[in-house]
Amino acid sequence: MTEAPVIVISSTSQAVGKNTIALNLAAAMWSEGYDVKLFAPDNKIVEDFLEKRRLISQQCQIDMPIPQVVDNVSIEETDKTVVIAIIPSNQNDEWAEVFYKAHTLISVGCTEKDFNWTLQHPYINLIWQSKKQAAARGVKYLNWIVIQNMLDNDANKLQSYLQSLARQLGFRIAEPIYRRVSYQYLQDGYCTADMAKYRHVFKMSMDDVYARHEILNLTDDLWKHK
Repeated sequence: MTEAPVIVISSTSQAVGKNTIALNLAAAMWSEGYDVKLFAPDNKIVEDFLEKRRLISQQCQIDMPIPQVVDNVSIEETDKTVVIAIIPSNQNDEWAEVFYKAHTLISVGCTEKDFNWTLQHPYINLIWQSKKQAAARGVKYLNWIVIQNMLDNDANKLQSYLQSLARQLGFRIAEPIYRRVSYQYLQDGYCTADMAKYRHVFKMSMDDVYARHEILNLTDDLWKHK
């Protein structure tokens, strides 16, 4: 069986916005016709999001995609099937087998402390092992992306640090995700990509447009293997 691509979203710190990025990314991919499966162990935020999403779909009489939540990431590949795995920061090693099946790894952080990685760091060792597993599967390049989330409007002091770390560890830096009110729609069961698709129901502000643009840029990054 050829397995569907797996996108693993993880971090070494809690409360850095993995769920926000994952669910907004999923919504953007739904709008592009992808069949997105979610792997989210013990994730109350995802459960609440999907419950509210079903409610909005019924109340507004719109056919919003409701993703299937799966209990493993080994899903048979069909046209545009993708698995997004959201790994709790305190369970990275516990879910190492999920990392080993990754097509793309997205590491999320907000401050320099969240990216305090050395070559001996357990998380970095997990990434190295994932790369070895990918090579054993015949994958020439494991797509590892690092993204700074909830960036404020002041100068990004992390950029030079991340660029130095990228050269040392071998990841790509995605465009940052800014701290926007638009991302709080997640609490109500929808995302900016949904707003663009169902314009007759949702009214978009310029902040929503910028937020959607950030997520679409990240979507484009998923398939870059350079």
